[in-house]
Amino acid sequence: MSLFITAKIIHILSAIFFIGVVSFRTFIMPVLKNTYSKDVYKNIDILIGTKARNIIKINNIFLIFTGLYLFSFYIEKSILLLSIKALMGLIVALTFYFVPIIMNKFNHISWFSPLFHYMYFSLMISIVILSQIMFYS
Repeated sequence: MSLFITAKIIHILSAIFFIGVVSFRTFIMPVLKNTYSKDVYKNIDILIGTKARNIIKINNIFLIFTGLYLFSFYIEKSILLLSIKALMGLIVALTFYFVPIIMNKFNHISWFSPLFHYMYFSLMISIVILSQIMFYS
């Protein structure tokens, strides 16, 4: 198997994993928040959040490097959609490392965290849709 195909498989699996974790955080954690007491939810959030963040920190390194490697194959073609997708992907992947700082800064605004997670998830889905559109245009 070529390095290109291996990188593509790692990139796709990393993206799926990252989107899965963010979708869990966006859609499942609010249900748990409304189901359990504040103290129990806080413990769940810390346990799940810490484990997920540690995994995704490593996952996103693979996601970023394989994405840059794959992008290097198309750079001379000046593909606008690919450039937009790559920029959006870098923003999403790198923003992950700053989410705790962002959340701490705005934790006094009750609607900020849900809105942020929905927007973050929407941006991820937009990247997936764009990745499919660019191969058919």
